[in-house]
Amino acid sequence: MLPSEANMRRVSRTAWARILVIGLLLLMAAFSWHPMGASMSGAFDKIWFDTASTLFAHPGSDQVAVVLIDEKSLGENGAEGVAARTNALVQRLDQAASIVLDYSLADDVHADALATSMAHNGRVVLPMAGGQKADMLPTVLAAAAAGRGQRHVTVGHYGVVTGFVPRLPAGQGGYPNIVLEAIRIAGAGHVHEQSHAHQRSYALSLAPSRTDAVLVMPGKPQQLPHYSLADVLDGRVPAGAFVDRIVFAGEALGEDAGFQISSLNMDAVSRPQLDALITDAVLSGNMASELPGTVAMPIYLAIALGMVLICALMPGRWMHAAALGWFALMFLLPMLLLATCHQWFGVGLLPLVCVLIYAHFAWERLRRTQNLLEREVDKLRAIASAVGGVEVATSMPAPSGRRSDPLRDVRLALREIRSLQSTFVSLVNQLPHPVFVVVNRKISVWNAKAVEMLAESAACDAGASLGEVQQLVSRYCQGAESDSVEIRFEGREHMLLYVPYAGADTGLHSHPEEQQSSSLVCLIDITDIKQGIAHDKQALRHIAHDLRSPLSTILSLIEERAEGLHRDVPHDRAFLEDLRRQAEYSLRVAKDFLQLSRAEQIQRESFAPVTLLDIATEAMDQLWLAARDKAIELIGPECDRQDTAIMGNPDMLIRALVNVIDNALKYSPSHTAITVRLLDEGEEGLVLHVIDHGMGIAEDNLPHLFEPFFQVGGGQRNGDMGVGLGLPFVKAVIERHGGSITVASQLGQGTDFRIVLPHA
Repeated sequence: MLPSEANMRRVSRTAWARILVIGLLLLMAAFSWHPMGASMSGAFDKIWFDTASTLFAHPGSDQVAVVLIDEKSLGENGAEGVAARTNALVQRLDQAASIVLDYSLADDVHADALATSMAHNGRVVLPMAGGQKADMLPTVLAAAAAGRGQRHVTVGHYGVVTGFVPRLPAGQGGYPNIVLEAIRIAGAGHVHEQSHAHQRSYALSLAPSRTDAVLVMPGKPQQLPHYSLADVLDGRVPAGAFVDRIVFAGEALGEDAGFQISSLNMDAVSRPQLDALITDAVLSGNMASELPGTVAMPIYLAIALGMVLICALMPGRWMHAAALGWFALMFLLPMLLLATCHQWFGVGLLPLVCVLIYAHFAWERLRRTQNLLEREVDKLRAIASAVGGVEVATSMPAPSGRRSDPLRDVRLALREIRSLQSTFVSLVNQLPHPVFVVVNRKISVWNAKAVEMLAESAACDAGASLGEVQQLVSRYCQGAESDSVEIRFEGREHMLLYVPYAGADTGLHSHPEEQQSSSLVCLIDITDIKQGIAHDKQALRHIAHDLRSPLSTILSLIEERAEGLHRDVPHDRAFLEDLRRQAEYSLRVAKDFLQLSRAEQIQRESFAPVTLLDIATEAMDQLWLAARDKAIELIGPECDRQDTAIMGNPDMLIRALVNVIDNALKYSPSHTAITVRLLDEGEEGLVLHVIDHGMGIAEDNLPHLFEPFFQVGGGQRNGDMGVGLGLPFVKAVIERHGGSITVASQLGQGTDFRIVLPHA
């Protein structure tokens, strides 16, 4: 079987496995509407519902009150007294919209008196007594009641009351809930109808039977006004407190006490308080209903499918951010539905399903990443074997009989890559010129010299930037062959070297997305080199010109002497003197040119500590005899400072100073003086003056004084004068030492050479 066919089959199996896993997870999400699925997450859904109720419930209706038979009432009246005074309670609540005697009425109650009060009031509601089939309420009271109601409620997780049953099935008597009866008797028929809009069939267990109920969002017990029965009977509560209110009267402490109304706390209420809170929730519109399965199931599937699409299509870190946002939206959706539509949407198994979907795709991406790293390790091994290097990730072979750990191979491969990268960076940084690594015609890496060049350019107003270098790369760096081109960059001449090299993947794989065109680009500043070459060419032209004249003279003298063999030609001494003078001049040309070349190649690494006073003294000693022969007095060196230390090449400095003093001797008449003076100018450095009283230099000649082969006096040559390379040599030596030389002169008065050298 071909490798491509095996890969296709492997991909096909992976795709089918992914489809199967996603399909099972979507089915699990759709299963959330089933009672079994809802029961698995009912505890969390109840907490979330109570949280949403606390945030979005409407304010209370202020139409409900509670009268409790508390310890105070029992203490003042006793149990029998409370029962006997029930008719008095009904009379005291004559202005209430309806009255619910929300406790069991025994046979020993004064039924006739109570029935008379109930009939006169006409708005008293009594609970069903004795269960569904047997009613234990006295007949006279049942006939006098304006309404009867059952008190069935639904209880969910944590034993928390979730809602009430509006009406029992016909087989169970068909009685309405006492809450709805109290509302009906009070005349709030429109509210009674709203409760039917929120009625849904709920599965209260895993059994197939269903119960019609209404979800409520009860408020806190403290929101309802509570009164003691003793205070009401004794007139300590004004009658106006119950005007147009639905009043629930019952026991505060009894067998029915202890209904929990929220999963967020442990507060419990008695039976009349519970019925009053449910009534207040119905009157204020704090009712809700769960979405039917036909609506909830598509939402479950849509949310799960959205998580699938996010994990399958979002790249990298965006997947994690989008998945987190989708989780938040999943939990916000029930709250939004409850706040806007009074519809409750339990998340069911969605959190678990979405976590599993996220985990599946995260694991799949991790597996693909591992496979990619394993392939890259194989590529590195192939490259290493192709170039004859040590194979990557094999420095610690796995024990026999065990598979190689892929993570171990990846770690070793990354270690090798880091080592190669460090070596590459070190090599590039050691190159003496700016080097740029170009990948796909874009500059990606550059060395330390390039950083220095860009930093120096940034400091200048017209400096080059990385973008300008990128333009050079785009313009000149093309093709698969190495090339070089001279360019003008930053006002200087540069040689741009372009060397393409193939990436590792290019030679081993044919995938277009893996192929990269890479190259090295080097910028070499050749301005100084070209200037040096131009200078050398000019020097050679001058040498050729200056040597041509004495050589022509020598040739003429020889020819003249040859013709003299046929006739009498005296004066052999004059002939030989001319030859000597011309030969010495030619030798000085060559010697001075060699000396200038050496001066231009002085390196600071060869400098040593010397004293400028010793240099000046040695130079004057060498020329003392020449000055005496010409009757010129050498004065100095004058110096008022002991420390004249500098860093320099003593031989070159002595030669330079000898040239300056010798130049003064040549152009000074006899019986004059030449003064050498050494001064300390502070931060500027040490200043050496060579002052003569000779013929002086014209102002027009001063700018050309340090040009090679320039001589004052129109460039006339003779054997005794110099060749015009002495002062260029002096300037080269001084500048190589970090100093400078200037000249001040006036015709007929003399010249002052000023040499400045930095302190050591």
